[in-house]
Amino acid sequence: MKKLTGILVVLFLMICSLAAAAGPEFRSNVSASKWLQVKDSVIDVTDKDGLILKVQWPVFSSKDDSHGHLIASLKKESDQLRSFFDKDMRESKELAAKGHRDIRNSRWLVFVKLERDDARVLSLLEQSFHLDLAGERWGYEGLNYDAKTGKKLSSLDVFKLSKEELADTLLARLTKKYGRKVLGQNPRRMILSRIKDDSDMEFLPWIMTTEGVTVHFRSGDFHAGSRPLPITILFREEPELFNKKYMLKY
Repeated sequence: MKKLTGILVVLFLMICSLAAAAGPEFRSNVSASKWLQVKDSVIDVTDKDGLILKVQWPVFSSKDDSHGHLIASLKKESDQLRSFFDKDMRESKELAAKGHRDIRNSRWLVFVKLERDDARVLSLLEQSFHLDLAGERWGYEGLNYDAKTGKKLSSLDVFKLSKEELADTLLARLTKKYGRKVLGQNPRRMILSRIKDDSDMEFLPWIMTTEGVTVHFRSGDFHAGSRPLPITILFREEPELFNKKYMLKY
């Protein structure tokens, strides 16, 4: 009996070890949508010595062939990710062939979560998990669209503020919630650099729900570390800041 128990313990530890080596698994979730569906495409880049890099990105489609304008916009985002990963996979394989073992078992996993889906707005939070020699890192991006036109929205489409006014508004709320110390030397400059009229060039990671707008900052955006620093501005509290076109209730 003791021998059997010992074997079971060893098997259990081996399974745990293999699970840890495989790394975390993350999946997209748009199950609350009546029309949108997503499949996470996964590619393992390998050679004779095993895994070099695992990549994952979302591929979007409609359950009922509706919302073609939105699907076209989402396909553009998905294709851009695939193009980026194609380059990363090629370079990783070349480095592995040259004997760079420190790049092995890397992961770059991108997945989405549905935040809002109605007659006015489709909003998805795109998260990315990156694991390599430098450790684990998280990234955030908002995919926000006018539901009627399929146009990708910038923050300046939603807020009735200038670029400078929006930067000041976000900085004031960050400072109040998290303190100035975590924001480094010049947080306003960093925030300003991310706000653009052109949504394809904007790097402000925001999403919209029926209640308001959340911006997903991280401490690494300003200073150091990977601590999440989200801030939310609610429609009901400050409706004057927003374009009424995208508010359902206020």
